[in-house]
Amino acid sequence: MLLVGLTGSIATGKSTVSSMFKELGVPVVDADQIAKDVVEPGMPAFNKILAHFGPEILQEDGQLNRERLGQIIFSDKKQRKVLNSLTHPAIHRHMVWQVIKLFCQGHKYTILDIPLLFETSNLHKYLHSTVVVSCEEETQLERLMARNHYEEDEARNRIQVQMPLSKKIELADYIIENSGDLQFTKEQVLVLHQRLCTSYKRFIFMVVLGILVLLYAVFFIRNMLTI
Repeated sequence: MLLVGLTGSIATGKSTVSSMFKELGVPVVDADQIAKDVVEPGMPAFNKILAHFGPEILQEDGQLNRERLGQIIFSDKKQRKVLNSLTHPAIHRHMVWQVIKLFCQGHKYTILDIPLLFETSNLHKYLHSTVVVSCEEETQLERLMARNHYEEDEARNRIQVQMPLSKKIELADYIIENSGDLQFTKEQVLVLHQRLCTSYKRFIFMVVLGILVLLYAVFFIRNMLTI
C-alpha cells in the first residue's frame, strides 16, 4: 500500500480535495479528526494541555475552548511549539495504527491528510508522494474571511503564521490547483488517482513482498523436512 501525504494551507481547499478522494473509494487518514480525538477530556494529551495552559482554555462543559486556544498559539510561536509537542506524539501513534489496519485490508494507496505535513515532522520522507492543494492568494484570503468571519488583518495573520504556500509547492510531488471551478479540481484528482493506482512502485513492493514470502516458505519447509 502506498502512502500519499495531502496538505495545503488554511482555506486552500484541502478538505474539499480529501472528500473527492473519499468519493473515489480511497481511504483517508484525517490528522485533523485524530487531533480532535486525542484532546477529548480524560485523554493524556488533554491533561497535559490543561496542566500547561490552565483552566482558562476550557469551556463551561469541560471541553477545550479551541477558539481561545487558537488565539493563544497563533499569537505566540513558543506556545504553538509547546502545544505541538503535547499533541503530535499521540496524533502520530493513532495515525500509525490506522495505516496498519488499512494495510491489512489490502488498499492500493491511502491518503494521509496532514495540515502541517512539512512543518512539524519528518513523516513526508517515508511517503510515496506528497500532494499540495493550492489556490491564489486573494482567493485564499477571501475564503478564510468568509468561512471564519475574520477581519482582513486577522485572516492575513492566520495565513502568515503558516509555512508559505509557495514553499510547500516547492516540496510537493504533485500540485492540485483549487482556485476556481470544482470540476477542474475533480479532474486533477481523478488524473492523480489513476496515476497512483498504476504506480510502478506499488508493483515493485508487491514483487519484493512476494519474494520474501517465498523465501520464508522455503526456509520453513526445509526446517520441517530436517525434523
